[in-house]
Amino acid sequence: MEHSTTSVHPSLLTLHFENAVDGLYVLDPEADVFVKVNPAMCDLLGFTREQLVEAQRPVSAMSLVHPDDRELVRQQMNAVTNPGDRGVLRFRSLRSDGEVRHVEVRFALIQHMGRALHVGNARDVSEQVKLENKLRTESDFNRELTLAAQRSAKEANRKQMEVLEANTRVSALSEVLRAVPVLTKRLLEIEQINDVFKETALTMVNEAQFASCTVMLKNDAGELEVKYANPFRMTAKLQPGDNPLFQMVLRGIQPLAVDQQGMHVAPIRSGTTIRGLLQVGLPKNLQRFYQNYKPIQDSIKDLVMTVADFLGVVISNHENLERIKQQSRMDKLTGLFNRRVFEEQLTTEFRRALRYDRDLALMILDIDLFKKVNDTYGHQQGDRVLETVGGLLHGSFRDLDTVCRYGGEEMCAIMPETVGEAARVKAEQIRRKVSELEIALQDQPDKTMKITVSVGIASLSKATPNEQQLLRDADRALYWCKQNGRNQVKLAEAFDVKP
Repeated sequence: MEHSTTSVHPSLLTLHFENAVDGLYVLDPEADVFVKVNPAMCDLLGFTREQLVEAQRPVSAMSLVHPDDRELVRQQMNAVTNPGDRGVLRFRSLRSDGEVRHVEVRFALIQHMGRALHVGNARDVSEQVKLENKLRTESDFNRELTLAAQRSAKEANRKQMEVLEANTRVSALSEVLRAVPVLTKRLLEIEQINDVFKETALTMVNEAQFASCTVMLKNDAGELEVKYANPFRMTAKLQPGDNPLFQMVLRGIQPLAVDQQGMHVAPIRSGTTIRGLLQVGLPKNLQRFYQNYKPIQDSIKDLVMTVADFLGVVISNHENLERIKQQSRMDKLTGLFNRRVFEEQLTTEFRRALRYDRDLALMILDIDLFKKVNDTYGHQQGDRVLETVGGLLHGSFRDLDTVCRYGGEEMCAIMPETVGEAARVKAEQIRRKVSELEIALQDQPDKTMKITVSVGIASLSKATPNEQQLLRDADRALYWCKQNGRNQVKLAEAFDVKP
C-alpha cells in the first residue's frame, strides 16, 4: 500500500533525526559551524549540543579534524560546489577527551533560504579501519574476506545514501508544505480580489520555492486573462486554444495537467464551474530531483490543486460579499440605488463640481397622484407602477449619472457635467415617455392604466452654498409643478421657487 509523503508529520521527521543511530548534522561550511546536530553526533564527537551549536562561540567543525587530515578534508569539501552535489569524507576526528577516532561522513550540498548548507551523516569506522589494516597483512583468503566486508560496507553505505536522499527530498517538500497554510491565511484577510491574485503568485514563488506562478481567469468572452504572474512574462490575454493542456483542464477532461517542463496547470473552480487556471512551474533542479520519486510528485500535484481550489473559494466569497454590498445599496422594488447612496453620491459630486469648477444638475421626479393609485388599485398595483417607472429610469441615463429612489414615489438623478437646460430637456423626454406608458392592472391583465410625473430640476451655480441647498432648489421646483397642474418639468433657476 502506497503512502503519500504529505502524511509525514514534521514531528515524525524530528523523531527520526533525534533517534537516528548515525550522527546527523546540518553544517554551515562558510561559517565552519554546525547549525543542527543529533545526540548520536554529539556522542561521536565527544562534545555536547551546547558546545557544538548553542554556545555564543560554538566549536569550529574543522577543529574536530586531526591536523594531519585537515587539508585533505578542505580540498574534498571545496570540490562540492553546486546544490545537489554530494561528497564522502573519511578522516581522523579529535574528541574532547583527546581520543582519536576514524570517522566517515557522507553529505550533500543544499540551498536553504539563501544559504549553502551541508546535510550529512557521520559514523564511527574506527573498527572498520582497524580491520582493513589487519586484512591487508593477511593471506589471499583473508584478502577475499576483506573484499566481502568492503562489499557489505558499500551496500550499507548505498542504503544509507538512499535514506539521506529521501530525507533531503522530504525536507525540501516540507518547505513547500509550510508555505500553504501561511498563504491560505493571508488570502482570507485580503479585501481586494486583485490583491488575492498577487499574493498567491508572490507566495508560491518567493516562499514555496516554485519557479513561476500565474493566475488566469476567464472573462465574459471566454478568453483567459492573466490576473497576476510572477515573474510577469506573459501576454495580457490568452486563448484557450493556444495550449492543448489549457483546453483539457478548462473542459474538465483532466483534473490537473503537467507538461514536460514541469509546468502544473490546475483548474480554479467556483462550485462546479471552472473559472480559470492556476499555472505553477517547478525549478529545473527540483524537477530533476523529484523525477524518479513518484510520492513527492503526487504531493506537488495535490498541493497545486489545493491552492487552486482555495483560490476558487476565495473568489466566490469575494463575489458573494460584493453582491451583498451591492444589494445593500439598491432599492429592491425599482432596481435603482437607495437613498443612502443618493446622499453619499450627492455630497461627492457636489464637492467634485466645486473643486474642478464643473457643471452639476439634480433632478427630482414624483409620480402624480400616486396615493390615488394605491387607494384605487391597491398597493400591489402601486408597487408595479414604481417598478415600471424605475425600469424606465434605469435605462434612460448615462453610466456617469446616479439614479436613486429617494423615498415613496420620489426618484432622483444626479447628473455630473450637465447644465440646467440640458437636464430640463432630458427630464422632458422622460416625462413624455412616462405619460406614454400603459401599465397592466394587477388583477385585470387585459386592462391598463396610465400615469404622469412631475419633475423639478436644479443646477449648480455660484449662489449654491452646499448640496442641501441644491436639493432644496430641486424640491421647490417640483413643488411648483405640483401646485401648477402636475405633469410638467421646471428648472429652478428659471423662476422664483421660494415659498
